[in-house]
Amino acid sequence: MSGPLEGLRIIEIGEGPAVAHAGRNLADMGAEVVKIEPPEGDGMRRWPSVEIEGAPAVFHALNRGKASLVLNLADPAERKTLAALLKAADGVIDGSPHGLARALAPERDAPGLVVARITPYGDDVATDVPAHDATLQAESGWMSTNGRGDEPAVRSGLPMPSQAAGASAVQAMLAALIAREEDGEGEDIDVALYDQALIISYHYAMQFMINGNRPLRFGNGSPAASPLGVFEASDGQFQMTAAGDRVWKRLVENVLEMPELLEDPRFDGNSARVVNVDDLMGIIVPLFKTQPRAHWIAKMQGGGVPGGPIRNLDEAVAAPESVERGLVVSAEQGGGVPSIRNPMRFRDTPLADPKPGPMLGRGGPETVAKWSQK
Repeated sequence: MSGPLEGLRIIEIGEGPAVAHAGRNLADMGAEVVKIEPPEGDGMRRWPSVEIEGAPAVFHALNRGKASLVLNLADPAERKTLAALLKAADGVIDGSPHGLARALAPERDAPGLVVARITPYGDDVATDVPAHDATLQAESGWMSTNGRGDEPAVRSGLPMPSQAAGASAVQAMLAALIAREEDGEGEDIDVALYDQALIISYHYAMQFMINGNRPLRFGNGSPAASPLGVFEASDGQFQMTAAGDRVWKRLVENVLEMPELLEDPRFDGNSARVVNVDDLMGIIVPLFKTQPRAHWIAKMQGGGVPGGPIRNLDEAVAAPESVERGLVVSAEQGGGVPSIRNPMRFRDTPLADPKPGPMLGRGGPETVAKWSQK
């Protein structure tokens, strides 16, 4: 392994994208991550997805770079194995229902261990309540901000609260490990998916707390800026955001080439454009349909207006931005599994190419043997 966390020993207990995402990020940065799996394997191994190298693509995406250790934690002897491993570890991502890490490695036995608990509603709330990322999006109010006002609320296509919770757990764990350098003491961290979903409602929840107005859904538009949204060119869709008066001026002069709009009182200032958005769209929507997408995007990029094509994933993977940044890892580079490289970049400690997720039980026993010698 390589990366800034090389030499760090991490255990991952539990299932779900939040736990797996946290362990994956630590592994990407060079930590030695051991994924504890039941005899039948992590449930993600059975998710419906295209399979490659013996596992679904989603499993490889969230479990690359880890070792797999199979333990039947109902067996007292195998619980002892995990307890010994925990005492040799620096940190543990614990998504088990009842806090298994601290049950097996209390502070008196593992004073330097950093435990990051990831649960649906918090470590002080009942853990037997069924939960799913989409349910948490709904309960937290986040789903209510997504979609169009005249249609039902929409969940995100990807489990964003779970991924954000995994990132928060990593951030908190690294902070605790830095603090441990001073006093040698570990830490217990509590990350709740519900909390994470609520906080990524961003300013909408704060806005309600201040003025009591329930946020509305605006689809691809915005209550705060105009013109902003998805537009149709003659051959496809693009997204454009002209937020603020300086960008509006550049849009009018450099892209639309309609300087007379700057003198129109309906569009004098962002607030006026929001109020008169229908009038504004009546002017620019037909205009955009007269030319192909590449024409408008070139004018926006050259004219200082944020805008870009709405790509399918196949287009995004092959896009110049992806290729030039080296984001795409071929199957040959990735040990038989194509992948997307971690977006973090370190000047002096380059990350290793992503590798496949482990076969069930692969690498775990060797790690147990190695850690027991430290």
